[in-house]
Amino acid sequence: MTYEVRLRPAAERDLRRLPEAVQRRALHQLSALGENPRPHNAQPLHGDLKGVWRVRVGDYRLSYVVEDGAHLVRVARIGHRSTFYRRL
Repeated sequence: MTYEVRLRPAAERDLRRLPEAVQRRALHQLSALGENPRPHNAQPLHGDLKGVWRVRVGDYRLSYVVEDGAHLVRVARIGHRSTFYRRL
């Protein structure tokens, strides 16, 4: 079953600001999330961020929430690992 992948406005801005090579890799990962929202390299976050997942794209991270009932993946933020968790 495929999922629809939607980017929040903040994630769209984050994506536009990435270097072009990283943008391509991130877009590839986003399309893969539509096929499998919980790939083997995805990690669930803990504490206040319970229910949020993150996946690595090189030195960058994508955070998202999976809504199984609606078959929807909502991407919240995309950023470099050095500042990613502070901005969530």
